[in-house]
Amino acid sequence: MSLFLEFAVFVATISGLLIGGMCIYWVKVRPSARRARWGGRLFIVTLLSLGATALMAALVRADGLAPLGLLSGLLIAGMLWDSPMPSLDDETVS
Repeated sequence: MSLFLEFAVFVATISGLLIGGMCIYWVKVRPSARRARWGGRLFIVTLLSLGATALMAALVRADGLAPLGLLSGLLIAGMLWDSPMPSLDDETVS
């Protein structure tokens, strides 16, 4: 049972990394209103599922809990990181 749980935590960590990274890409790099809205919603669902997995892993004291928690924190920091605003050319400012 323990090996199955460790594998489930590992799969949740890798899928959380991929889906969370995709959500950050949708919101930050390719900003369109529709894609940013869906990226934000999917990001929240991803964080909630990572939290539920972390709770389950904490109850049974799984070894994969530390990377899962680090990933959750880094995803939040990545989403909240301010990207630089595009600078205006001097010719356009009057």
